[in-house]
Amino acid sequence: MSNADVPDHAPAAEVEPLLLVEKQLIGWSLGIGLVLLVVLVVLNHVVPLK
Repeated sequence: MSNADVPDHAPAAEVEPLLLVEKQLIGWSLGIGLVLLVVLVVLNHVVPLK
């Protein structure tokens, strides 16, 4: 793969702050993931695989 496809003068992308809805989506995703992880751990202790 050659570097000819990527120009040296490409402008650097500006960093944009997250929108409120994006922060909420991240929070909900992490929260749901952690809750499901706890549910699976508890379920594994209640009904262990044999």
